[in-house]
Amino acid sequence: MDRMKRRTAIASLAAAALAKTKRSNLPAKLDPSRIVTLREEPDWYMHSAGLAAIGNELVCTYRRTDEHIASVSDIWSCRSTDGGRTWTGHQLVSPSSFEKDKACWVAPQLGKARNGRLLLLSDKGNKLSKFDWPMLSQWQLPPRGMSNHLWTSDDKGKTWQGPRQIDSWGGEPSYIVELSDGTLVYTRTDARPTNAKKHPSLPWGPNYYRSTAVFSRDGGLSWNETHPVFDDPLIGDCEVGLGEFAPNHIVAISRIGDAGSRLGQPSRRAISRDGGRTWSKPQLFPVYAHRPIVSKLASGKMFMSYRNAWGTPGTCVFAFDPEETFSFQPNSFLWDENVCRLERNRLTLATTDGNLGCCEFTLYPVEDDDSRVIFEAEVQVDRAGPESCLIAAGVYFRLLPDRLEVADRPEEGFALAPGRFHKLRIVNHGPRVEVFVDNRRKLEVSTKGIHTRLVRFGNRTAGRRPGSAEGQRNDAKRPLVSPLYRDNAGISHWRSLRVQVQNRRDHSIDWSWSPGKGYPDQFRRDRVLMLEPNGSFSAGNSGYSAWAQLPGGEIVVVDYTSSNPPKPHPVLRAYRLDPSWFA
Repeated sequence: MDRMKRRTAIASLAAAALAKTKRSNLPAKLDPSRIVTLREEPDWYMHSAGLAAIGNELVCTYRRTDEHIASVSDIWSCRSTDGGRTWTGHQLVSPSSFEKDKACWVAPQLGKARNGRLLLLSDKGNKLSKFDWPMLSQWQLPPRGMSNHLWTSDDKGKTWQGPRQIDSWGGEPSYIVELSDGTLVYTRTDARPTNAKKHPSLPWGPNYYRSTAVFSRDGGLSWNETHPVFDDPLIGDCEVGLGEFAPNHIVAISRIGDAGSRLGQPSRRAISRDGGRTWSKPQLFPVYAHRPIVSKLASGKMFMSYRNAWGTPGTCVFAFDPEETFSFQPNSFLWDENVCRLERNRLTLATTDGNLGCCEFTLYPVEDDDSRVIFEAEVQVDRAGPESCLIAAGVYFRLLPDRLEVADRPEEGFALAPGRFHKLRIVNHGPRVEVFVDNRRKLEVSTKGIHTRLVRFGNRTAGRRPGSAEGQRNDAKRPLVSPLYRDNAGISHWRSLRVQVQNRRDHSIDWSWSPGKGYPDQFRRDRVLMLEPNGSFSAGNSGYSAWAQLPGGEIVVVDYTSSNPPKPHPVLRAYRLDPSWFA
């Protein structure tokens, strides 16, 4: 073996060792013995799990509906006295239906005061028809309108007092947190108009989401004090989870509301040091969370459960130090991790058709078509279907073994020498994009009509089938594999990447990767545990979760999920986790 081959082999072994050893204490996946079904019922859709621990007892609340977009939406509760292994006492807390109320409960959330009082909070949305389920920007306004309602229980969920309306706003409120000084606080999402976006995403249109903290300083009798937590019309933070990590020191983690976060923005973090009155400048967080549920473990670390947004679908958990410093981290859609391999000092994507064999890495999107993207990659394509090897850099480019072309205008492209690595440099100036190969300028095209906000590489994953409102309701109920972008089988090799996204007002990133760093999504592999993948591939079929830690240390998470293989309707599940995994 000559010196160069020996050096390559050593580097490859080092990268493989890094990928194997950096998982810390996390298991590769959860043992099935740690998963329990709380409730499964034919033709009923479970949703929005809440959880609280009172001593060694657990109380779970959830929404039982006819569909995700519900015409019947009842709130139920149940209990466990054996650490989440068995669940009993399922009882109806509050019913709602279009037929009876012309309204429904939307997203109930469960909190707990230090004295053990349970605090169940839910928004109610007024409806114009049976399956009326609009965006918040319409739902919070007449003629529909929303409101928030509160129930309490002082006997571990055996009986409930309420509901009592506490506002006329709604907005998918979070769980209620009691701070060290006795103040109660939750967050709500306020839809507001904006003209800040150059190209608003539909169906949101010229609106954005603002997160507001709502306070009660009299034990929950009144909720008149509010303070903004996140307020950025370009990003639209919503579904914000709060966790107090020291007296009056609170960390807030958001879901990105811009285009439903499908463009690829990670969550953001802000910190308050005065009990939620003022907040720090938001920073990018290293996970892509919908409905983050954030609180402190007995160890002092913060812990959160959440739905993984626009990556591999399923509910995840993540532990972190509240003021830990993070760099930007990409997300990945990777159902079968065997299609993505580090070998011979390169990343190989050996993908198959459809979602099951897909691999796509998501980076931070552009603000609009005036943003600048520089995407550099050293890549070789051995085999490629039309959707198997693409680079999105404000415009989609398709890589084939012997050609690079604009994906949406394939007549615009050029030949590549097959069977070898090429150094690509894509420079998107906004109105025009240039492509350089091996330091030679090969193409310049206009971005008009083909601009995308996406910045990604790998497959183009299968989307959801467009259809009527009725079709969308059925899609929420049953598993769906879309016919879009299914020709994504191929083999490509990547030796290096650097991606710079320069936005004018939004966040900008400068991210690079080489095999010595592990996988492009190594942070996810090291620090994030997916509890159970959602085999329906519909993000809405899981992920409004909750968790609690028992006195003995065990962590219990509850969620609704379609599971894997997918069930016709989501079921309610509990997951038991060892705290040593997150030490």
